[in-house]
Amino acid sequence: MNLDGITLHSITNELISLLQGGAISKIYQLDARSLYFRVFNDKGIHHLVITLDDAPRLYISQTMPPTPDTPTGLCMFLRKYYENGRIASISQLHLDRLIDIDVDVLDISGRLVTRKIHVELMGKYSNVIFTENGIIIEALIKTGKGKNAVRTIAPKEPYEFPPNFQRMDPFAFTPAELREMLDMESSEPLYQWMLKRFNGMSTIVLDELAFRTDIDKNTPVSDLTGTQKDAWCNAIVSFGNELQGVSGAYVYTVRGKEILFPILLCSLAQYPRRHFDLIEEYLSDYQTAHRSLSGEQEQLQKKVGKLIEKQKRKIKRIAAEMKETSKMDTYKHYGDLLMIYAYEKHDHEKSVTLPDILTPEQAPVTISLDPAYSMTDNANRYYKRYTKMRNRIQKSGELHEENARYLNYLYSLEYALENASTKSEITDIKVEMRQMGLIKSSSKDKLRREFSQDILTVRVDGLDIWIGRNNRQNDFLTLKKAHPYDLWFHVKNRPGSHVILACHNAQPTNTQLTAAAELAAWYSKARQDSKVEVDCTLVRNVKKPAHAVPGYVVFEGQTTYNVQPKKWE
Repeated sequence: MNLDGITLHSITNELISLLQGGAISKIYQLDARSLYFRVFNDKGIHHLVITLDDAPRLYISQTMPPTPDTPTGLCMFLRKYYENGRIASISQLHLDRLIDIDVDVLDISGRLVTRKIHVELMGKYSNVIFTENGIIIEALIKTGKGKNAVRTIAPKEPYEFPPNFQRMDPFAFTPAELREMLDMESSEPLYQWMLKRFNGMSTIVLDELAFRTDIDKNTPVSDLTGTQKDAWCNAIVSFGNELQGVSGAYVYTVRGKEILFPILLCSLAQYPRRHFDLIEEYLSDYQTAHRSLSGEQEQLQKKVGKLIEKQKRKIKRIAAEMKETSKMDTYKHYGDLLMIYAYEKHDHEKSVTLPDILTPEQAPVTISLDPAYSMTDNANRYYKRYTKMRNRIQKSGELHEENARYLNYLYSLEYALENASTKSEITDIKVEMRQMGLIKSSSKDKLRREFSQDILTVRVDGLDIWIGRNNRQNDFLTLKKAHPYDLWFHVKNRPGSHVILACHNAQPTNTQLTAAAELAAWYSKARQDSKVEVDCTLVRNVKKPAHAVPGYVVFEGQTTYNVQPKKWE
């Protein structure tokens, strides 16, 4: 997703209409690169999120995102200096990707002071910086004095604008003024000339201007004719006029990538597009599709990801050891030969070649030796390796199966974290991980009981369908909440939710059975597949083995449905 200066201009106008004059009632730091501000005004409560993830943006969330239980130091600082402040103004600077939010706050002496929030959405250099009277008081990302630092961002340092801040707003000039600039001698390509001097000139905008004027943006400025210069300057001014008073945005899907822009683009007319009345609607939808609820969730995902990689390496090592057992008979054969020829003196030799009298061919065999041991001792060493391999064969199959089950359990945790949509669900997963010893617990942590009201429920033709969103909910649903004659659904051989069709002794309709199977497919790792196999059996046929990990069950008497994943409301 792109957020250029022009799109950010429209976002700024929407934020002004929604937030200006509002009071900041709550502040949270969601993770290392995201902040949340709850703003209250006469239009209601607004959830402002500023995030510097892979697509830096600020947007109004429809709901309050899950917040960490323990506030960070930066969060406590911001609450002290910005909470209960009033948003006096929101402005974009020179059509750049810089937004200033002025907040009026009463300081400890009762004086009204204005503190600023500088939101810089500039790719990998994005930041949120807090200042008072031009001096930095805090920053989301700090940089010290050094050769690699473009500028110093630290408390008590003067705030400096990012590099290239001197660029201009192209729509603030007349065609004649733009033409006068173009008339200056320059051998730069036209697109570079524009990028160096003006803000808002993204690749999208330059491609659109080139399309409208039929001028190659790679043409050197010095090679442009007078007619071409006039056409280019007039196109810029016309483009700026179209942007006046525009609300909402179009989202183009170009080769799988979404491009957001406030007005229709002739250069992208052939691609499918959607229209949003407010850009905030799209940004909120984008957040749902690219969910990153909190720093807590992100940390848990990283933890589970590392555990999965570790478990994969362990299974690979077990598989390699099992493969090595193929040499078991060879080790015994070498031991037998060395014992037969033990009377021969081959001390301090690294290998010995002997006729293999244990085979009909009696072909010579070269056997590696440890020079420090006698022939008999080397034979015993080969026997020991043979015994070890034989014991390994007996245990490795069971060990491999056990570790594969544990890997599937980790995959189920990964699935639950990917689909967590509320703070309570994340807390459930944290409790489970503490119980399994995957994360440390402290004396402050309290284990949560299962809450049946947290279970996702869908009603189809008078019957409830219950859906577990994590392993704790799955166990609670299957082992406690469900009736023995309810129907249990689960995607075949993939991580997913336990789904219960609460029919008891009643005979469910085909619609109800199909809905439950489709929901089991939807709430699983197989969601993106066109057809998914889903197992169904009575709850009474589902058992949890002793000492099994959360969410793991065995079952029998199943019927398998082949359905398309579908999210029933």
